[in-house]
Amino acid sequence: MDPSRAFGLPEGYFAQPGFSADEFIEQISQGDLEFAKKNAIFEPKPFVRTFERALQKLIDAQDELGANISSLERSTKSYSEDHRKKMTRLKQTFATVGSSFERLETQISEVSSNTIRIGEQLDTVAKEKDRAGAIKELVEFYAELNEGNTARLDELLDGGSEGMMKVAHTLRRLNTIVVDNQYSAPTDTAAKRQIEKYSEDFEKTMLRNFEAAYRDSDIHNMSIAARTLDAFNGGVSVVKAYINQHPFFLSSMISQSQDSIAEASYQSMEGISDITHLPPPPDRWLAQLFADTRDMMFKDWAVISKVFPRPIDVMQQLLKRVFEQTIQSYLETLLGRADRQSKLAFLRVLSSSHLETRKLVEDLQRFDAETVTPAVMVLESTRRSGNMPQGLLDMPNNAQTSSAQFSRSRSKKTPAKQGDNNGAIDDDDDMDDEVAARDRLGEARSGVSSAVAIAALIGRSEGDNAGVGLLHGFLNRCCDDLFESYIAGGNYMSAEQAHLKEAFRHALAPFLRARAERQTTTRGNALLGMFSNITKDNNASQANSSVASSGAAGLGGIGGIGGSSTNLAGGQAAGEPEGTLTTAAARTLLQVHAEAIARAVELENDNLSAGSVARLTSLLTTTLGDDYMFPALEDVMESLQDLRQEPDLRIFSVIRTANIIVRLVQIHFQRALVPFVGTSSYIYRDMVAEKNQLMSRVEMSLNLISNKLVGACTQWITGILNKQRKNDFRPADDDFTAFEMGTQPCRQCTDYLYRVRQACQQNLGVENRERILTDVGIALHRMLMEHFRKYVVSVAGGLVLVKDMSKYREAIGSFGIPALVEKFSILQDISNIFVVQPASLKSLLDEGPLARLDRATLQAFVQMREDSKTSGLVRQFM
Repeated sequence: MDPSRAFGLPEGYFAQPGFSADEFIEQISQGDLEFAKKNAIFEPKPFVRTFERALQKLIDAQDELGANISSLERSTKSYSEDHRKKMTRLKQTFATVGSSFERLETQISEVSSNTIRIGEQLDTVAKEKDRAGAIKELVEFYAELNEGNTARLDELLDGGSEGMMKVAHTLRRLNTIVVDNQYSAPTDTAAKRQIEKYSEDFEKTMLRNFEAAYRDSDIHNMSIAARTLDAFNGGVSVVKAYINQHPFFLSSMISQSQDSIAEASYQSMEGISDITHLPPPPDRWLAQLFADTRDMMFKDWAVISKVFPRPIDVMQQLLKRVFEQTIQSYLETLLGRADRQSKLAFLRVLSSSHLETRKLVEDLQRFDAETVTPAVMVLESTRRSGNMPQGLLDMPNNAQTSSAQFSRSRSKKTPAKQGDNNGAIDDDDDMDDEVAARDRLGEARSGVSSAVAIAALIGRSEGDNAGVGLLHGFLNRCCDDLFESYIAGGNYMSAEQAHLKEAFRHALAPFLRARAERQTTTRGNALLGMFSNITKDNNASQANSSVASSGAAGLGGIGGIGGSSTNLAGGQAAGEPEGTLTTAAARTLLQVHAEAIARAVELENDNLSAGSVARLTSLLTTTLGDDYMFPALEDVMESLQDLRQEPDLRIFSVIRTANIIVRLVQIHFQRALVPFVGTSSYIYRDMVAEKNQLMSRVEMSLNLISNKLVGACTQWITGILNKQRKNDFRPADDDFTAFEMGTQPCRQCTDYLYRVRQACQQNLGVENRERILTDVGIALHRMLMEHFRKYVVSVAGGLVLVKDMSKYREAIGSFGIPALVEKFSILQDISNIFVVQPASLKSLLDEGPLARLDRATLQAFVQMREDSKTSGLVRQFM
C-alpha cells in the first residue's frame, strides 16, 4: 500500500523527487486550518493531536522500512554468494575448454605441416616426372637428329601453330644442349650439325612466313610467326625483319612532295643570319619528318601490340632506329648547313630543332603513358596469372591518335622502372590467354577511354597513369643523345656567348662608327656635331616616344622576340641622333638578348639554365653600360664644358632616351629573366645587384648632366642679359618698338626660356621637369634682381622695363610652377617703382606687396629712377 494514503495525502506523494517539510505540514494540517478560518478562532489542540498522530505514523513507517531493508540485505548477500560460486565453476569450465582447443590446434598444425610437406613432395615428384618426360623426349629428338631423322619434327610443323611452338621450344633446348656439351661430346658432331641446320631452316621458314604475312597485312599469321620465333630465339630476327621492311625507312615523308618540302626547308634559311629578322619557324622537312614519325608510331602500335609477345621491346627498337638513323642523319645535315652559313643560323636552327624534337618526345610519352604502358601491364599481368581480368578495355584497333590530343608539358620526372617483360612463353595455355587478352584489347566498349578503363583494371589512378610510362626515360635519352655533341661540355654556351658579343657589336656599330668619326675631328666641332642628325620635328620625336614605349611592353618576356623587327640594328628611329643614345639600339640589344635567353632555357639542362641566363645577362649589362650608355653620357657631359656656346637643348632628349632604356632594362629583367632564375637563389641576388648597379650609375650620370645643363642654361641667360645696353631703359619718345616689344635681350631671353620649357615638357617627367625649371626660374629671378639695379630708368624707360618684366613673368608663368609665379609677381610689382609718380611711391612701397621686402633692396631700385635725386626720393628712405 502507498504510505501516502495513511496521512490522507495524494497517491505517490512520498515518491515524488522533491520533498518539502513545509508543504507536508501544510497538507496534513489543511483541515484544521480551514476549520480555524471558518470559526475565526485558533485552537492549538487540534493541530497538536494531528501532528502527534502523523509523528506516530512516521515512526511506525520508519520501523517497517528498516525491517524491509534488513530483509533485502540478507537476501542480496545470499544471492551474491550463489553468483560468486557459479562464476568460479564457469571459469574452471572455460579453462578446461581452452586447454582442449589448444591441444586440438597443435594437432591440426602438425597435420597441416605434414600435408604441406606431402604436397610439396608430390609437386616435386610431378615436376621431376615432367622434367624426366621432357628430357626423355629431348633425348629421343637428339638421337633421331643424330641419325638424320627429322620426321617427328616435320610432323609437328604440319600441326599448326601449336606444333610450330613445340618445335620452337624443342629446338631452343636442343641448341642449349649442344652449346653446353660442344667440348665434352666430340662424337656427337653429326647431331650438332643436324640441329644447327634444322634450326637455321626453321628460322628462315618462320621469317618467310612472317614477311609474306607482313606484305599481305595478315595480322594473325604475323603473330604466329613472331611468337614462334620469340620462343625459338627471343624474337631478335623477326623484330629486325619487321623494322628493316618498314615503309617508313624505305620511303619517308610520303604525305607531301619531297621537292616542295625541300624548297620550303631552304627558304627557311633566308635571313636567318640577320639579327634584324625574327627567328624562322622550324625546318619544314624536319617538321614533316616528326609528323610522319608520330603517325607511324600511333598506327604501328596496333600492329605491334597484336603481333609481338613483348611489344614494348619492339617499340624501343623501332624508336631507336628512327632517332639514331633517320632523325639524327637529317639533323646533322641541317645543322651542318646552318653552321656553314653563320653562328646565329646554327643557334637558331639548333633551338628550333630541339623544341620540335622535345614536342615529338612529349607526344610519344603521352601516348606511351595513356595507351602503351597500361596495355603492356595488363598483358604482363595476364601472362603471369593465366586469367584475363574481366572489364572494359577500350583501346581502338587502329590506335591512331592525333598529336593535337596530347598535352605539351615538359616533364623531367624520374623514368619508371620497366617491368620484367623478358620472360618467354613456356606453354600453350599462356599463349591462348594472351591471344584472348589481345582480342579484348582491340575491342571498344561503351565509349570509355582506354586510359581510364585499363588503369581501373591494373589498380592505377588516372592521374598516375597519365604521368610516366615505360618508354618515358628511353625517349628522354633518345632526345638527349641527338643533341649531346652540340650542347654538352659547354659547346652551346660558348657558341651563344660568341654570337651574343658579335650581335651586340653589330647593333652598336652605328654608334661606335659615329663616335669614332667625331673623335677624329677637333674637339669642339666633334661635340657640336653630336646632334647633327636630330630632326627638328617635334611630332616625330613624340611618335618615337610612343614606339619606344610599345617596345618596352613588347620586350616583356621571351614572347617579345615575336614582336616587330623594325628599327633594329640597321637604322635609327625618327628623331634619334646617330652616335648617341637611341631606343632602337637598346631595343636591339634587349631583343637579341631575349632570343639568346630563350635558346638557353630551351637547350640547357634545368640545373644549368639559371647559371647560363646569369652569364648571358652579365654580358648584356656590361655591353649596355660600359660600351654604350656610359660613353654616350660622357660625350654629353663633355659637350657642356664649353660655356661660351649655347647649350644644345636636345640634350634633354638624351636624358629621356636614357630613362626609356632604363625602363626597358627593368621590364626585360622582370619578364624575360626572373621567371627562369627564381627569386631566392644566389644567382638571382647577383643579377639584381648587377642590374641595380647599372641603373644607379646611369641615374648618377643623368643627375650630373641635368645639373650641368641647368648651369649651362643659367650661364647662357647671363650672357644674354649682359648684352643689355645702358640706354635701353632711357629710350627716345618716338621709339615705339621698345614700348611695344621690350628690349632685345628680353626677347632673346624669353625665347630661350620657351625653348627650355618645350624641351623639358617633351623629354622629362613631371617631377624632373619641375625640378629643372624651378632651378632655371630661381636663377633667372636672382639675376634679374641684380640686373635691374644696374641701369638708370627714365619715365619712358619705366614703361619699357614694365614691358620686359611682363614678358619675363609670362615666360615663367608658362612653366606652370606656382612658387615661380609668385616670385615673378613681386618682380612685376618692383617694376612699378619706375612708373608711378613720386607722390604715390611711398604708398606703393609701404602698403602693397613690396612692404614685405627689405628696405635696402627697395632703396637700391628707387635710386635707379632718373628723377630720384631731383625729386628727393632718396631722402624718404634715410
